[in-house]
Amino acid sequence: MAYVASGLKLLNGGLSNSSMNVWLLDSTDAIATVNTSNYISDGVTRGMAQGDLVWVRTRASLPAGAVSAVHICFVLDVGTGTDGFGVDVTDGLAVTATDTD
Repeated sequence: MAYVASGLKLLNGGLSNSSMNVWLLDSTDAIATVNTSNYISDGVTRGMAQGDLVWVRTRASLPAGAVSAVHICFVLDVGTGTDGFGVDVTDGLAVTATDTD
């Protein structure tokens, strides 16, 4: 698949340029695809900045298919792609689905 802009949502905006934004990205792509440089091709225009936190939910379908994985990433690089509007996120830390009750 490919990046779907409607899957990226700002959850919590920082108060200034020194504060961290928190984003949610719903995608049908695996984290190995999402963490490819310039996958989020409009991140700069959407206001993403280096160090912003990104929750990535892998879904069976958009907008609300079953969730198969959740990862926490942060924006590593901004201004990627030939137009300079993309971002690169880190590999992501898996949030495991443990339920011991």
